[in-house]
This record gives sequence, C-alpha cells and structure tokens, in this order.
Amino acid sequence: MKHWTEPNGIFIVNIPIEWQYRNSAIEDIEEKSPYSFEPYEDSLGCFQLSCYPLSEKGINPNFPVQKNNSKIDWLESRMDDDEFDVLLYHAQVDDMLCMAKYIYSAEHRNDNRIKSILENVKKALDSVRVIPKSDRQLAANLNKHDNFLGSLLASSDLLENAYKNESHIELVVILSNQIDAFLRISIILHQQIENETNDIEVKYLFQADDERGISERKIYTKAHELGIIDDNIYKELNDLFDLRNRVIHRYIISFLKTRDITRIAYDYTMLNEKIKLILRTYEEKQFGTGFGIYGRGYSKEDEFDETEYRRAYSMANDKHLLTKLKRKI
Repeated sequence: MKHWTEPNGIFIVNIPIEWQYRNSAIEDIEEKSPYSFEPYEDSLGCFQLSCYPLSEKGINPNFPVQKNNSKIDWLESRMDDDEFDVLLYHAQVDDMLCMAKYIYSAEHRNDNRIKSILENVKKALDSVRVIPKSDRQLAANLNKHDNFLGSLLASSDLLENAYKNESHIELVVILSNQIDAFLRISIILHQQIENETNDIEVKYLFQADDERGISERKIYTKAHELGIIDDNIYKELNDLFDLRNRVIHRYIISFLKTRDITRIAYDYTMLNEKIKLILRTYEEKQFGTGFGIYGRGYSKEDEFDETEYRRAYSMANDKHLLTKLKRKI
C-alpha cells in the first residue's frame, strides 16, 4: 500500500501501490472531491473518496458522528442498475462527512477479479483517517513534500535518458534543477535540526502557478548563509549557473560552442554528486532525533525492498504521465 493525502490535508488513506490517483492524470479534472483512483493497467472500475464539512452538509441524525480515534465504521449500501454496480459508503467523522464509492460495469458482476478488488477497497476504507484541524496544514505541507520527492524521482529518469542520448543541454538543465532541489531539502532539514521542529517551510518545496518563487541564486545564498555549503561550492554554483544561462538563453546569440556544453554538463555532474553527499549528511543527522522529516522511523541501516521500489516507481509514473516513461509496477 501507499499513502495518499487529500490536497488540503483533510484526510489520509492507504491505497494499493498499483492504483493511480486519477484527478491529476486527466486533463480538466479539478483537484477536489470526489477524488478518484484506478489501477494503472486493466482497470475494471473506479474507487472514489469525498469529504465535505458537516457544517455545509448538515448532520444526518440516522447515523452517529464518530470520533477520529479508531477505524471508521462505514455505513454500507448499494445502488445497482442494468449498466453499473455501485457500492456506497458513508460516515460522519469529527467535522466531516466522508463518502466513498466503488463503481464498475454490470457486465463484470460475476468476474472473480471484482472480489479481489473489493478486498482492496475494504483495506483502503479501513485506513481512512480524518486529520484533526490542528494538523491539516502540516499534512498539506507533507503532501507537497511527497510531490517534491516524486518530481525528484522522475527527474532521475529524465537524467538517465539524457546520459544515454548524450543530450548535453538537457543534462545541464536537469542537473541544475536537481542541485537546486537537493539544496532546498537540505535547508529544510538544517532548520528542522536547529529548531528541533517538524515544521516544513513549504515555500522551498512548492511553487504554485500564481506564486513568486525563490530563485536558484537565492537558494545558493541561503545555503551559504546557513553554512550548508562553503565558499568554494558557493562560487562554483554561481559560476556554473552563469554558464547554464548562456546555454539556455544565448546558445545562438553567443560564441558558445556545442563542445563547451559537454564540459559544462560534466562539471554539473561532479557538483551534483557533492551536493547529494551534503544532503545525505543532513538526513543522517536527523535519524533518531524524534523530529523532522527523517527523525522518526528512519535509520542509516535502512535498505529499500521491492515494495519501496514499487512505491517509488508509482510516484515517478504519477509525475511523468507518459507511456514511454512508465515503469512496470
């Protein structure tokens, strides 16, 4: 299973690794209730989850308002017709009305695979938890952190393809992006360690379309001010970024040669490895502290097993949404 958090931090659910969150995968579908999930391949139906404030929907006196301190007791019903079978689930939890639905074609009614899918639906429903109001902002920030990690994983696929194809301009672009990302998470980990906090400054991890973000150079300066990078790496970052801008913006209108770009890509590769090692030291500093992103449940001895790799592949798939980059899960 893998966890999925409602974008506003209202609830969290565990879904099978082979299921994809569909709202963001389909164009013109908004990121709001109902949230839909289907298998990446060979889908027989759709699982949906919704949550609405009881203050808007009103409390239904026919079933209780549950406290969010244990597994949710769902009220189950069906709404089948000649075309579709629909399983419905309702619960009132804390300040929210929660609803779930699994819908599939009536022609699959006697398909043995449906029984297996419904077992996964039951597991997902058992895992649903409404997040207390006081923790919803943190949950929403952690969700953006997950998006950040998925994007970083996906960038590694692009990087691998660029190395294979000797696409040096693409290498410069991706490597500079990754270095920026590694420094951003290093800044967050540094500040969590300094302040002994779980707080995540999401401004470093996410930039909405209507937001003015933090530029790469400002990230370099912040990392330098905090002592994350030394004077030499700070100079190297800024010098390479000047060259990166020449590659992207002035390749045609300057004396820059294609041969020069191969050297820039090589230097970026070496610097990327240095920054990754710096990030690793901050991850290890947090292990066992009891706070921060890696403070609980992580250790130096951790190794990825097959399930962790499948989770990572699914995160990358959800970022790419391209068949040619799709990993088998």
